[in-house]
Amino acid sequence: GIPSKWITNENKEIAEIYGYTVIDPLSVMMTHISEVIKKHSSELINRSEVMNLIENLKKTTAELVDETVPNTISFSALQKILSNLLKEGVPIKDLQTIFETIIESSTATRDVDLITENIRTALKRTITRKFCIGGQLKVVTLDTELEKLIVSNLNRTEQGVFLALNPDAMHKIVTKIGEYMPKFKDVSKTPIILTSPMVRVYFYRLIEQFYPNITVLSFNEIDNNIQIQALGNITVNS
Repeated sequence: GIPSKWITNENKEIAEIYGYTVIDPLSVMMTHISEVIKKHSSELINRSEVMNLIENLKKTTAELVDETVPNTISFSALQKILSNLLKEGVPIKDLQTIFETIIESSTATRDVDLITENIRTALKRTITRKFCIGGQLKVVTLDTELEKLIVSNLNRTEQGVFLALNPDAMHKIVTKIGEYMPKFKDVSKTPIILTSPMVRVYFYRLIEQFYPNITVLSFNEIDNNIQIQALGNITVNS
């Protein structure tokens, strides 16, 4: 996304003299390919990739792996959890913490979404390190009444829990977020909305179709020593 111009090899030296950063074409292409892979990593993690991750973890903590899959959770559910994390840009390198949290969470719930949220909380240091800049986190928060509205419109079915807001409320939310986007461009690379833990995943799924590049975090996913600066508050009140 950085403005750039193509130049010939003969102009490389003079460009550097004038203070330009010169990058060779192969590096540019590799950077773009890397970003595309990161963006679509949740789609690329198939059953085979999950098995490879499990086998690698077995080399150091075999007992943990044996207790987790398939005894505590199925391979397909594990794949869904890892995909959920990757889709929102949460690294899955710390598989030991992920597996330990799955075991702890499974005593209370089998809901993949809830287990994923518990894992995100367990990975709060990783999430904080990725999204915070200089010990600060610039965010937009949700109005208390809006969070209550979201909770009251959660529908539980056999396929899981879904948020069903009326079109008018959805329109107001999407419009309000759009008003804050210019503020994010001035102070932060990543637009972040901060919510309570109970509504985070449902709010993310509500807005991702309109703003796929927005990050939605909960208070439980941020280290206590981080300074949170609110740029605004999203409300559905007129």
